[in-house]
Amino acid sequence: MAITLLEECRDYRLGHVGSVLVTVWFSELTTAALDALEKHHEALANRHGKITLVSVIVGATAAPPAELRDRLRAQSTELAKRRLGNIIVVRAKGLSAIIARSFLAALSLVSSETIRVPTTLEAAANEVRALAGQSADVMNDATLGAELEAFADLPRPA
Repeated sequence: MAITLLEECRDYRLGHVGSVLVTVWFSELTTAALDALEKHHEALANRHGKITLVSVIVGATAAPPAELRDRLRAQSTELAKRRLGNIIVVRAKGLSAIIARSFLAALSLVSSETIRVPTTLEAAANEVRALAGQSADVMNDATLGAELEAFADLPRPA
């Protein structure tokens, strides 16, 4: 199944395939990005019950400011109740990758859910398929890894 585009702008791209919400982050988190994530997470969870979140970090050169980190923690606690899993792939390189992974390590310490951080999108697809309670259509999607790659590799919106 192909990933359906839900919303995109210069900072992020959001899409879904079945009950999997796919986010691609081109820059640091913003209030608008968190609003969009919450809106689409809620809509998809209303349609499918519990969903899986796959996030791809392409570019992030700084940790979010304190007020966004606080909101992210609070949002994460609420959204986690309607998630099977939270899988994050850091594709950024160099210092930005170190910053992103450090932030994820800190987030995982305060999160009520298990956060998986595989190194490739194919590995992320395998993590998605292995989640208990995953829908049959997602579990049987043999092309999920390639679909995630193609979605993440789309050009950054202007």
